[in-house]
Amino acid sequence: MRALLLPLHLTFVGLWLGCVVTEALFERALLGQGRDKELILAALHKRVDVFIEIPAFALVLATGALLLAIAANIYCVSLVFHRHRHALRGDWPAFERADHLQHKIGAVVLLGILGALGLGLALFAGAAGG
Repeated sequence: MRALLLPLHLTFVGLWLGCVVTEALFERALLGQGRDKELILAALHKRVDVFIEIPAFALVLATGALLLAIAANIYCVSLVFHRHRHALRGDWPAFERADHLQHKIGAVVLLGILGALGLGLALFAGAAGG
């Protein structure tokens, strides 16, 4: 999954960027061209936001949170190994430093996972409801 996550994240970033550029072109072409064109602009921009931009930036947020959680988790696992090595050597001051840092990074992992899960559930509920 990790190997797929970064390409997905970058794809969603590109989709979001393309959407924003497209909307800027809509705005430039239609704004100030009369109320009938501005009515079209308002409807078009809203439609693009609902069906493309909001899902794109929500997916950027979700994949970014997952990437952060994964990176923090990799670091956290390395701290668990360091702590174990310090315990085997009887280096208790080093054990305590690694233990303290491992718990702080573990909190980042937990928050990243919970944030990604919450966003995923909200997106799923939104998709199911509408």
